Amino acid sequence: MAASDAPFVLVRCTTKDEIAALTRLQYDAFPPFIRKIFMGCSTPLIQDELDVYIERLVDEANEHPNDVWIGVKDTETGKFVAGSDWRVFTNGPGGDRNADRPPDNVYGKEREACLGILGNMNEARRKHNPGPFVHLHICFTDSAYRRRGAGAMMVKWGCDLADQLFLPAYIEASKEGNFLYKTHGFYEAGMIAEGEDGAVAMKRDVRSTPIMGGKAKLAT
Repeated sequence: MAASDAPFVLVRCTTKDEIAALTRLQYDAFPPFIRKIFMGCSTPLIQDELDVYIERLVDEANEHPNDVWIGVKDTETGKFVAGSDWRVFTNGPGGDRNADRPPDNVYGKEREACLGILGNMNEARRKHNPGPFVHLHICFTDSAYRRRGAGAMMVKWGCDLADQLFLPAYIEASKEGNFLYKTHGFYEAGMIAEGEDGAVAMKRDVRSTPIMGGKAKLAT
């Protein structure tokens, strides 16, 4: 298939409109529990909830130099069909930076549950990443476009970046996403939460092959 015939194109997303489009896609891709705990959004949506979350993501993207949003577009329609947030920590201790925090509009028992889940995730991240690393923080695909390679495009982009930087990569993965990540060199490093819906920490090691190049010395 020629590049011009490819159904998808991968782009970096930096504007508020782009991140807002990915956020709406993220909301549709996740179940109600995840929407509430991680996004602070109800099902169905209450007025302004999604806008509050979008503003938070835009602020994070602007404030944190390690935050990189990637989107996949349908080349025919121009709409986003998948998105991911990569966090790239190039130097120093990596696991405790930009740690996840609960949405400001989650209260009571839901906030307690959120703090517990995020606490486990942050602890696992610190444990498995004592140094620099590339972190796939969020990854989602429109349900109508799943199993067509959009997710693989985003994961490959992050793995290629990690290889160029000579860094390990890390994901907090659901059981549903394990197969995709394993095909790109990730392996299970430990459980984050037990149970049927438990998440697993997955790592991808630093590239083991050097980058060769240069020219041979000219004969004299």
